[in-house]
Amino acid sequence: MLLSGEGISVPASESRALFLAADPHSTFEAPEPRVLLADSDADPLAVGTRVAFARRVGILLHSQSDASSILTGRRIRFRCFDLHPMESHPDPDAYLIGLDATVDLANPEYELTLVRGKRDYLAATAPGTMLQGWSRRRPRSRPYFHPSAIFPKLSRALVNLTRCRRGDIFLEPFAGTGSIAIEASLVGADVVAVDVADPMARGALSNMRHLAQEWMGIIRADSAQLPVRGVRAVATDIPYGRASSTRGRSPDAMVELLLPELARAMDPGSFLVLMHPQGLKVQSRSDFAVEEEHHLHVHKLLTRTITVLKRR
Repeated sequence: MLLSGEGISVPASESRALFLAADPHSTFEAPEPRVLLADSDADPLAVGTRVAFARRVGILLHSQSDASSILTGRRIRFRCFDLHPMESHPDPDAYLIGLDATVDLANPEYELTLVRGKRDYLAATAPGTMLQGWSRRRPRSRPYFHPSAIFPKLSRALVNLTRCRRGDIFLEPFAGTGSIAIEASLVGADVVAVDVADPMARGALSNMRHLAQEWMGIIRADSAQLPVRGVRAVATDIPYGRASSTRGRSPDAMVELLLPELARAMDPGSFLVLMHPQGLKVQSRSDFAVEEEHHLHVHKLLTRTITVLKRR
């Protein structure tokens, strides 16, 4: 995996989560920033169709025979990424020589991708599968907009951190305009969304319909009294501030009310991802164990924290 360069810990954790969802025995090595190597039975090209914070995901090539077994008869192009300034440019012919493949710069099936850092990493990648259409789903392009909506790329990363798989029941307990629910639906989860505010619930429904996505339903209910069970994954952005529907509750109070409800709703071993203000400290407890914590700098007055918890 060639991770995106935001300088945060989310990209590596998101990629690891996707591989672990398909193969729990996956192991990882991070030899340098932005490079993550996985030893896994998971399909890296399938991971590429879901990942948000990665530039390329592919099959590491150790030899000419590795490259030939994947790329023979394919339409390919060569692409190089330098992790830091280099004194020279690579010669594509040196990497393409001996490959029985057709060079197609406009419409390749695969890229022969070279990543140059402390060492060279050569991989077969399929960049076309990673075109996620983020701009088509940005909050202002949807029928119902609210300033609290988060962008699709971050929403997808929150979904991926839950390790949800196709067909899993996915819950969004603070649905808002449906940003996270939409991304969960796009990766094949069976989505149930909850919001206490009627305008939000109806707005999220219109956004889902606008994008031709199906879900199990949206329920207008208080997240402190969740009417669902058998949930395999949960991701949510804890509401805060005057623009959100909080019923007068602080973020701390909402989390304290939410966690016991989620403990009843979620299956053991499933994952919960909470995005919340940095000042709110979420700690391990008898029903949930904190697995990871990530920090996103929004602006000088706001840093958001993403906490990943596992249902015990």
